[in-house]
Amino acid sequence: MQMLVFIIGPAGSGKSTFTASFRDWLQSQGAPVTIVNLDPAVENLEYVPDVDIREHVFVREVLEEYGLGPNGAIIAAVDMSIEHLPSLDRSIDDAPEGYVLIDTPGQMELFTFRQSGGIIINSLCKPSRRCASVFILDASLSSDPYNLVSQIFLAASAFYRLRLPLVVLLNKMDVLSDADRQRVSEWLSNPEMLEEEISRMPRDYDAHFSRSVTRLLLDFLDIIPVVMVSAKKSQNFEEVYFHLQQIYMGGEDFELTVRD
Repeated sequence: MQMLVFIIGPAGSGKSTFTASFRDWLQSQGAPVTIVNLDPAVENLEYVPDVDIREHVFVREVLEEYGLGPNGAIIAAVDMSIEHLPSLDRSIDDAPEGYVLIDTPGQMELFTFRQSGGIIINSLCKPSRRCASVFILDASLSSDPYNLVSQIFLAASAFYRLRLPLVVLLNKMDVLSDADRQRVSEWLSNPEMLEEEISRMPRDYDAHFSRSVTRLLLDFLDIIPVVMVSAKKSQNFEEVYFHLQQIYMGGEDFELTVRD
């Protein structure tokens, strides 16, 4: 059985870096891993994909052929990717059992909030596979409680939209100061502290709304794991693996199937 992991997040959050680093880490643990690039606009990647949508649709060619602007060409290219799902599906079928890391378009909203993203997930997540999503956030934007809440709320929105088991990663923890890293860690492990912090912020005009949103996120954090990682330094990947394994094999380590 294969485990498809859709790697999602805002532009600049480190999706491709995580894809490359986590691939290397999984291979070091003896787990088979395949990488799929679903971004038809990316020019340079930090890895060589095993399956690449750019072999079928490439934004630069869409720009030239249809005379669209950059944004229109990216939207069109992502939508055109749907036509090539049967080919992508066959290529994934040919890959070994184990992890299939799917690096999604840099502009998160094109995959997460447009109809094409749901079609891609419904097509690739067939009964013979298990699927999950990893939502990557930028830790450098999280030392302020309002920023942290807004980022987690974005992850919650993606969870509600895509309906996939989810692990949230707060990436780039290596760029935080020790004090900021400790503070964010405490907020995540004890969300009530985050609620108290926001209640002390001098924003009377939105205090009630902020408290309501924070309480909603408390429920979200009760069911969705949030892991602080550094994709650049491969930090805390063991915890990411643990949560994905809970989805994939009920927590058991991956075992290679011995074939005669």
